[in-house]
Amino acid sequence: MKAIIGVRPAPHRVVDDDGVAEPYRWHLGLEDRVALEAALQQAETTVAVGIGGDAARDCVRSALEAGVDEGLLVSFDPIEELAAEKYATVLARVAARESADALFVGESAPLMGPEVAGLAGETLGWPTASHVTAFDADEVADAELEADELAVQRKLATGRQELLAVSPPAVFGIDSGFANPRRSSLQTAMAGRRAAIRTIALEDVVPDETRFSMSVGNATVEHVRANERWGHGQPPREGGVEERIYRMLGRGSEERGSGDVIDVPPDEAAQRAVDALREADLL
Repeated sequence: MKAIIGVRPAPHRVVDDDGVAEPYRWHLGLEDRVALEAALQQAETTVAVGIGGDAARDCVRSALEAGVDEGLLVSFDPIEELAAEKYATVLARVAARESADALFVGESAPLMGPEVAGLAGETLGWPTASHVTAFDADEVADAELEADELAVQRKLATGRQELLAVSPPAVFGIDSGFANPRRSSLQTAMAGRRAAIRTIALEDVVPDETRFSMSVGNATVEHVRANERWGHGQPPREGGVEERIYRMLGRGSEERGSGDVIDVPPDEAAQRAVDALREADLL
């Protein structure tokens, strides 16, 4: 099985010996390290995919040092953090380009939630198993599975699990409690440090996306109706200030002065003002 693993940078703050917190630096997030461990246990071929700039490249390097077979960077200069649906789309398209059999995604990452696995599965048209806590669980060791099926255990709620038979190609959202990421050997880490990282430009994967749109998320279109009291969306450009304000209120083009003085007791003055506003349809 060939597996794609999404690797994302997560913020990490370091406190020095004097108790002073240094600015955040980026490193491979723990959730994706766990997903990486799951893929290394299950797949014969593993490809770590980073999406972004230097921070994403560093995550791919960390994955190579952990033992993955290949590293791939979808390169662009991000404006800020990626929107979850954009990240999922790019990851899914890379999985399709690489003819992968499985996509592994860490769930509950700091900057994206568990929706990434579902969005990627929807894009690919693959089944998705989320909150995966184990493969080949002991409870189904004796069960009859098809040759291409995997026994998957997933978390439903606190203290509850369910068992599934999943046929690749599929997307697996790996729960952070799946396993503790193991340390690689010195030989593996050194080989990963020397390994080349294949680079693909963002526009070659998703031609319709830009460095700006990757952070915005999917746009929604709403029907905007002009408030007729304030005209039809085009404020008046001619006339004096008072005349234009008066016309924006929908009360014609008649010029007005500074207003009328109501020389009566306060209660009566207030009532007259309310009556005037209601008559003008402003209340």
